[in-house]
Amino acid sequence: MGRFYGKFDYSIDAKGRVNIPAKFRKSLNPDASDTFIICQGPGKCLRAYPQDLWGKYETELASRRETPESLMAKRRILSTASDSTLDAQGRISLTPDQIAIAGIKKEVTLVGQIDYVEIWDTTRYSEALGSPDDFDAVYFQSVAPGFLNNDAK
Repeated sequence: MGRFYGKFDYSIDAKGRVNIPAKFRKSLNPDASDTFIICQGPGKCLRAYPQDLWGKYETELASRRETPESLMAKRRILSTASDSTLDAQGRISLTPDQIAIAGIKKEVTLVGQIDYVEIWDTTRYSEALGSPDDFDAVYFQSVAPGFLNNDAK
């Protein structure tokens, strides 16, 4: 379980709460205890990992050889991490620091990334996604090699 796909647009409320789509809530493994670990992600977004999958990510972080870059990444990720359990309305709470990191104003876009969810300010997400015309170049450089070699080029 814990497979997240799709894009959903919502508004953040005055208390920093964001709705988690019903589709994503249904994908949660019971071992996640309806809890997400939220932290800074690349590209000025946030990542929300189900609690049961966070341990895998945490183990991967801890296994990295210590370099100035890996230490900086760990500091940023772990210092911004917080856990949030779904409330009765299916929302999680973001901290003020997380909201500032992601530049969230009012409109929020949630994007499934298989085993975690990205949380973006909607305008920033649109800018980061780029033009639809860029898709083929990105796809054939980063997805297709060694994975989908049967796709037509």
